[in-house]
Amino acid sequence: MTTTDRPWFAWAMVVIVGLPVLVLVLSEVHLRLQRRGSPLAGPLNRLRLWLVPLAALLILLTQAADLSRDSNSVRLVATLVGILAVGITLGGLNAVLFGNATEGTWRDRLPSIFVDLARLVLVASGAAIVASLVWDLDVSGLFAALGVGSIVIGLALQNAVGSVVSGLLLLFEQPFKIGDTLDVDGTSGKVVEMNWRSTHLDTGTGIQVIPNATIAEASFANYSRPTPAHDHVVSTSFAPADSPHDVMRTLMEVAEGIPFLRAAGRPSVRMGPGGTYETTLPLVTAGQSAQAESLFLTWLWYAARRNAVSLDGEAFVRHPKETVGQALRSVRSTLGLTDDEIDGLADVCAVETYGQGETMLRAGLVPDRFAFVVGGHVRLVARTSDGAQLDVVDLERGDVLGAQALLRQQVPMSSVAATNVEVLQIPLSVIDELVGQKPRVARTLNAIVETRDTQMQQAFESLNGSEELAAPVHPALTPRLRVRA
Repeated sequence: MTTTDRPWFAWAMVVIVGLPVLVLVLSEVHLRLQRRGSPLAGPLNRLRLWLVPLAALLILLTQAADLSRDSNSVRLVATLVGILAVGITLGGLNAVLFGNATEGTWRDRLPSIFVDLARLVLVASGAAIVASLVWDLDVSGLFAALGVGSIVIGLALQNAVGSVVSGLLLLFEQPFKIGDTLDVDGTSGKVVEMNWRSTHLDTGTGIQVIPNATIAEASFANYSRPTPAHDHVVSTSFAPADSPHDVMRTLMEVAEGIPFLRAAGRPSVRMGPGGTYETTLPLVTAGQSAQAESLFLTWLWYAARRNAVSLDGEAFVRHPKETVGQALRSVRSTLGLTDDEIDGLADVCAVETYGQGETMLRAGLVPDRFAFVVGGHVRLVARTSDGAQLDVVDLERGDVLGAQALLRQQVPMSSVAATNVEVLQIPLSVIDELVGQKPRVARTLNAIVETRDTQMQQAFESLNGSEELAAPVHPALTPRLRVRA
C-alpha cells in the first residue's frame, strides 16, 4: 500500500494545505474589520489564532495519528476546542447584537446584567455539553441539583430577589434616566444613581434611597418627559391687610428676575384664600425647581421689605431715620447738602436693601427715583444684539445708580446686585429742586451720565467693534436734553 492510499493521507493534506489558506483568509478579513472598527474583529482574531490551529491539531491526532478519542491528549485538545468554540461564538453573538446597537433601540436599552446572565447560562451549558461529549460525564444530575437549589434560594431570598428583578425591569424599560426629576409618592428629586436594588433621588435636602420594588409597584411622575419644560408653583402668604395689587406686583417683580425661566414663558400670580398667593415659574427643566424656588423666596424677602408688604405676616419695618441720615451724609459732597437739608430730607428719602443677584433696575426703563449705592457692589450689564451679557462696570459706595432719571431717559444698562446692596433712594422732585438751586450739582450729575455712556461705549468697542447694543437704543447715539446749569 502506497503512502497516498493510507487513510490518514487525505486528512494530512487537508490540514497542510487548508490551514495556511484559511489562516491567510481570516487574517485579511480581520485586518479589514479592524480598520473599520468592527466589534467582530476580536472574536475573529481569536478564531484565527487559537481555534483553527487547535482544530487542525485535533484532526491530526484523531485522523492522521489514529489516536483513540478516549486518550487523554485527545480529550484535552477537544476540551480546549470546545471551550474556545463556546467563547468565540458568544463573543460573535454579542458583537452582532449589541456591538453597533442604535441609540434608543431595544438592543441599546437592554441592561448589561441581562447579557451577563445569558452569557453565564450559555457558558455553563456549553461546558456541560463539552464535559458530556468529551469526558462522558453524566450532567443530568448536576442540572437537577442546580434547579432544586435555585428554587430553594429563590424562596429564601424572594424579597431581595423581587427588588432586584424590579430594578432589572426598570433598567430594561427605562421610564426614567440619570438626571430626570421624579415624584415618587410625594417625594420629589433628581435621579442621581440607579442600580439593581434602588434608585437614589437628590431632593435638595439630602439623598432619598427608594427601593426599585416600591417604584415598580406604585405610580410615579417623571417631570422631565416628554418635554423638559416645567411649570413650578411656589405658595406664599402675606398679611390680610396688605393690598393684593401691591403683593402681586412684588411677586411678579421677583419672578421675572429668576434666571431659570424659559424663553417663551411668563410667570403668573394667582391669589388664594386667607392671604395666600401662588406664583407659577415657567422653568426650562424640572430639575431647576428646588434652586429656582430657593432663589425666588430669598429675593422675595428683600422685595417684600422694599414694597412694604408683610411676607408670612411679618410686620414691615423701615430703616430708621438715623440710618437714612447717615446715608445722606455719605453723598453730601455730590449733592452739596447742608446739615439742615440732610435733616429735612431724612423724612422723605429711604434706604432699601437688595439681595445678591437681584436685578435692581432693568435696561429700557425710566427710573422714577434717584439712587446712590451706600453699601455693597452693583454691576452694570448690557445686552449685545445676539443676547449675550456684557459686564460694563462695577459701582461701589457713593456711586450713582440710575443717573438717567435726571433726564427722564431710559437706562441703557441693567443694574444687578453683585453682593447684598443697600441704596439710598431720593425722590426725583428733590433732585430737581437741588439741580435748580445748585448749578454745581447739575454739572456733577451730567458728568456722571456721560461717564456711564463712555464706559459702555468702551466695553462694546473692546469686543473688536463688531457687537451692537440690543434694544433699547444707546442714548449716546441720540440727541440728549441737557440739564441747564
